[in-house]
Amino acid sequence: MLKILKYLFFTSIGILVLLGFFVVPEHPHFFWEKIPAFDAIFGFLGCIVIVLIAKSLGHYLLEKDEDYYD
Repeated sequence: MLKILKYLFFTSIGILVLLGFFVVPEHPHFFWEKIPAFDAIFGFLGCIVIVLIAKSLGHYLLEKDEDYYD
């Protein structure tokens, strides 16, 4: 069941990204609104940046040495 849900999820995301290439806003206010599927790409890259920042903060600020409490 989990494999089917994962397959449906990624398939629907792929279809929505492909539809982003065909649907263009009528009056784009900014130049990046003319780029096909910009919102999906921007969201994906933003998510990657947030994860990398969170991992680095956790590694450098929260992680302690093994003998920290000794």
